[in-house]
This record gives sequence, C-alpha cells and structure tokens, in this order.
Amino acid sequence: MHASQHWRWVYDPETQQLTVELDHGLVHKCPYKASRLIPMNPIHAAFTTEDASCFQEFYDALSAYELWDPMLLTQAAINRTILERFGRPQMPQSWYFQNCSEVPNYPLEVGALVELNSGIETAIFVLTAIDEEFAECMLLGSSMTLSEVKVMQQFDSVKVLLNRLQPSHYLQLNLDDEHLRHA
Repeated sequence: MHASQHWRWVYDPETQQLTVELDHGLVHKCPYKASRLIPMNPIHAAFTTEDASCFQEFYDALSAYELWDPMLLTQAAINRTILERFGRPQMPQSWYFQNCSEVPNYPLEVGALVELNSGIETAIFVLTAIDEEFAECMLLGSSMTLSEVKVMQQFDSVKVLLNRLQPSHYLQLNLDDEHLRHA
C-alpha cells in the first residue's frame, strides 16, 4: 500500500470528525475524539509529502513482521499519521502498566513491537514515538483491559515510561531463531 496524491484530509467542525479520503471512494474515519486532537478549522487538504512519508515508513515497518493483513496495516499507518500531524501531546499514563522484568534486546524505534502488561492482560503495541524517557505506543490488538473501568480500543495510544516496555514475544522468537541459524 502506498499513500496517493489523491488522499485528502477532511475535517467537519459540525460533527467534529476528521476523515481521510482514500482512493476509489474509500474513507477512513479517525478513531480519536476531538479532545485528543489539536483544535481544527474546516479542512479539505491533500496529504503532504511529510504525511505520505510518515504513512509509508510506518506501513513498511509493520508489514515487515508479516503478522497482519494489509487493511489493518493501512489503518494503523493512517492513525499514526493522524497522531503525528493532528495529535495533542499526551501525558504519561505509566501507572496502568507493570514494570518490565526483561528489557527488549532489539532497537526501540518507531515501528518496533513491544508488549505492555496491565496486570490484567498483556497486549502487543507498536512504538509511534520514543525519546530518552518515554514511548508512545499504539495498541494493535482489538482491545486491552487496563482496570475495572478503563479499556483501550484498537489503535488507541498511550505514553509510558521506557521501563514499562516489554519485549514482543514475536520479535524475541525471531531473534532467537536468527541467532541459532548463525551460531
């Protein structure tokens, strides 16, 4: 999948809905509440080169894992692009997640898979941003229970301290297999 010059951002202030008009009449509705996004005026603008690059890099990083169908990859990459362009800065919510007992032994960069454990369940996330202290992670599963009253939905993102990032079992298995082949 590649971002097209025909893709357009559309924001309707009456419905407070941001959408992306894709090729062939397809429309992607932003899953984030207006409060999660910067204040916007009505827009009907083409994807910029930066938007297309953000989408493509993320899509390519996720597709390399060969775990998900192209539709989910497209949605995740569009949602990451939405957050990159229109998302408000998040406050960390590390308290929902347990400290990791084992740190990832692979580079923690945008597009890397990690797991977060709420003490109730563990789920696969993808890194959407990272610095020296914090990582922003997007949920790739359908949902994740954080507490008795809070549930994350697919593509929701959360900012956490780096000590909450657990290695992805998928990546760990592939790294171990790769290491054994070269041993």
